[in-house]
Amino acid sequence: MDKQDLLLDAIFFEHWARYFCFEETEDGVNATIEIPEALYTECKTQLPHLLGLLEKIQHSPIVLNDVKSAIFSFIQKELSLTDDELEHFLHEMSLNADFNRKLNMFYGFVQDEADKDSKTEDSMSDKEYKTYRAKKEIPLFPAWMEQFHNWAKEN
Repeated sequence: MDKQDLLLDAIFFEHWARYFCFEETEDGVNATIEIPEALYTECKTQLPHLLGLLEKIQHSPIVLNDVKSAIFSFIQKELSLTDDELEHFLHEMSLNADFNRKLNMFYGFVQDEADKDSKTEDSMSDKEYKTYRAKKEIPLFPAWMEQFHNWAKEN
């Protein structure tokens, strides 16, 4: 897997985990990534190239700088990059049209999914929403990526 694809996979995987596996903390304000054990085990088997990221984000608070840090430190370790090499690689990717097109397409897919979910969830009370979330089946990451690729072909 090349460096660009690894970075995209890491970003996409973290989004999947945050989107489907968030859990509010007791204060009702903050949230953490809590991948259910069976799903965590399945991810370890199906996504060995993302194991380091999986371990970093499990039980982690959902805070933007922490998310970026987890992804970048994972990439740095996986690719054995120095701090300067990581900075150079990330700068290269920020200017890479193909990378940015794929990332923007993915963000469009995530937004479309969120819009669909909000139509269902907006009409629910807090209690109904919590029950709905507890029963909602989480797709495996590869299945969700297949859904993304199908969506991208149509859009």
